Amino acid sequence: MIKCSECGASQYKGTLFCSECGASLPESTKKTTSVLPFSQFADRLPPLPLTETTLEPSYEIRPLIFVIPSSRRRLTLELDKEIRVGRADPKSDVVPELDLTQDNGLEKGVSRFHASIKASNRGIVLIDLGSTNGTVLNSYRLPAEQPYPLQSGDEIRFGDLLVHLFFNDT
Repeated sequence: MIKCSECGASQYKGTLFCSECGASLPESTKKTTSVLPFSQFADRLPPLPLTETTLEPSYEIRPLIFVIPSSRRRLTLELDKEIRVGRADPKSDVVPELDLTQDNGLEKGVSRFHASIKASNRGIVLIDLGSTNGTVLNSYRLPAEQPYPLQSGDEIRFGDLLVHLFFNDT
């Protein structure tokens, strides 16, 4: 248990705000990714990944549209080589291209550098970067550091944060 510095009320460790006075609790300012409950149930094996030896970078610039239903946010980012997905941490100078901080990324288990989306000669691929709560592509939990092909309309969960991805297939 921790004590609120404003009113002295006892609160559970990890609580963000005091339940008595509403003050922000100092313990909650630590911005670490917690392991989400029930994350072990998303353990279905995905289809086979693409092999790294067959992937070559593509430098064709393509617009990707990310739709985040929980915050009703829609972003368009240009993919030339790579889009890193995660949440910003100004103290450690971490700023991913797709920053999910304002979409409650911390609370939903998004790591600072959670995943990467890359353009390759085999299309657009998604790679989990060894994130704490994993990446789920269309209900398949991805193993870390393996490239998986993306299709327009795919559902991706970074931790517990759902994102829809759209792009023009060429």
